[in-house]
Amino acid sequence: MSKFNFNNATIAAGSYAGEAARPYVAAAILSADTLAGNYISTLENVHSKAVLRKFSGAAISAASCTFATPGSGQLAVGEVELATTALKVNEQICNKDLRATWEGMRMRGQSSNAPADFTSYAAQYVAAKVAETVEKNIWGGNFDPSDSSLSGGGVHGSSFDGLMHQAVDQQASLGYDKEIASGTGAFVAGAGAAGILTHLDDVVNNAPSEVQSSANSTIYMSRKSLFLLQRSMAGLLETSGGYSPTFVGEERPVSYLGFQIVAPAGMPNDSIIFCDPNNLYFGTDLLTDHINANVLDLYNTTGDDVTRIVMQFSAGTQIVDAGSMAVVRRV
Repeated sequence: MSKFNFNNATIAAGSYAGEAARPYVAAAILSADTLAGNYISTLENVHSKAVLRKFSGAAISAASCTFATPGSGQLAVGEVELATTALKVNEQICNKDLRATWEGMRMRGQSSNAPADFTSYAAQYVAAKVAETVEKNIWGGNFDPSDSSLSGGGVHGSSFDGLMHQAVDQQASLGYDKEIASGTGAFVAGAGAAGILTHLDDVVNNAPSEVQSSANSTIYMSRKSLFLLQRSMAGLLETSGGYSPTFVGEERPVSYLGFQIVAPAGMPNDSIIFCDPNNLYFGTDLLTDHINANVLDLYNTTGDDVTRIVMQFSAGTQIVDAGSMAVVRRV
């Protein structure tokens, strides 16, 4: 549980709002793999909506004594709206189910990994589960990777619209959008029609020039897709059955043609995004007064040996400039 940052605070039973609730809600949100790894941009002070602006152009002309704007290439400002969804967490934990695990950790000398009191342990347990759900929704919320339909698909979730959902919403503006016909099937290792090597080369080769030339551009894929890529690069599928000489004994590759590959825990399978991380945003109201957290131990009030944990916050995602990204997905 130590990965969930409560700053070693003891979480007492009670109700918290605004700033007081921040340590508990922050652990549930910011511990999501994508946010903890800074794989995309994060706004923590969004209440309902935020306007994201894209600046482009900055024409330079010959110096003169008068102010005159250039005929072309001037600074242009575009904008897109990031809307958040109000969310809540209502969890009830049977203390008996978790207490034995917590006591076992304390007795085995793992005190550094186990909170000093059980209430804190229960709260961190719920935070871990919430972080997993937030992570899945950041990328695959209301998106089905098997056909790009805008639903949860029973795979990633439907708490709020994820970045793949946003990509489909803006598909007409995407810099490159490779739609893989359903008959082709899921990604496989190798370089065939469904091969990960084919899809990866297509998304990089056909991406907008500003993406290809940016030193920050990143390739996002699922951990399964990365595994398929690494199998391909190891030469396991070669007819000779041999291994790539440069791969044997080396660390597994996490880049392609010099571009970093990131495999967030929530990224859907059979999908690839290639863009600058500053083009992808997650927004939440963590730094506002609109979050709440409640930790309720009912043993002394109702006699039930349970702990209830309630949280209220909001979350959402958005793409700043769909024209500056490349996407591969199944349809």
